[in-house]
Amino acid sequence: MKTKRIPFIKMHGAGNDFVFVTRETTETEVSKPLAQHLLDRRYGVGGDQLLELIPGTSTNPPHLKIWNPDGSIAEMCGNGVRAVAHYLQEFKGVNKDFTMMTDSGPKEIHFSDGKIEVDMGEPILEGKKIPTKYQGDVINHSLKVKGKTFKIHALSMGNPHCVIFVENVKSFPVEKFGPLIEHHSFFPKRVNVEFAQVAKKEHVSARVWERGTGETLACGTGACAIAVAGVRVGLTGHEITVDLPGGQLGVRWANNNHVYLTGPAEVTFSGNYLID
Repeated sequence: MKTKRIPFIKMHGAGNDFVFVTRETTETEVSKPLAQHLLDRRYGVGGDQLLELIPGTSTNPPHLKIWNPDGSIAEMCGNGVRAVAHYLQEFKGVNKDFTMMTDSGPKEIHFSDGKIEVDMGEPILEGKKIPTKYQGDVINHSLKVKGKTFKIHALSMGNPHCVIFVENVKSFPVEKFGPLIEHHSFFPKRVNVEFAQVAKKEHVSARVWERGTGETLACGTGACAIAVAGVRVGLTGHEITVDLPGGQLGVRWANNNHVYLTGPAEVTFSGNYLID
């Protein structure tokens, strides 16, 4: 009989949905099997990622760990950081700017005009640091997949991304090429893949295949990667709106070389997950 309860909150940012647990309400540490069970859409709660918050102290900021449905750990998730910031604002009364630690380093959270903006830091453009198997900038790089050659633009926003600009993102076979590129040997730690269609300099439509998750309705770091890649190849300006299947995200690549992400976040329900 399952007798142990793990309190959780379900939330999303532009349809990018999360199961959120905090050490304030449970002493159970998340493990790979637990993350897989919680994120299972049929036998668990279901979500794109599991967000595990270790509350801060007087000397240390809160730390967010991010788990994928396959049990792997993601270094960073922009929408996840925004969703947790929304939770802290709505339920913990946090309204002042603060720092949240992630496995990719500290992220600054800004509250302004009813919006939550995350300073995602500086993009990493050097191939070996993304990481890829290429040394130098990975821009307009030819990558052959199943007989088809893509021009890719790779970078890291704390986690690795591969941006590909296409003519019609709605009809593009993301489910075919997404996993093939994610697991391509060019990316030693796998990669998130963004397929983007530029409508205007300030407006892009996109679909995202997330590493360890599959296609998602939105991706914050992916939107940031699209913005950086778009500027670098001359397709977009430094401030864009990204239309994703789940909603819109705003991205700004500022003069200080930092990328800033804004967008919606919502808590939808809470409950208890039962384990042995």
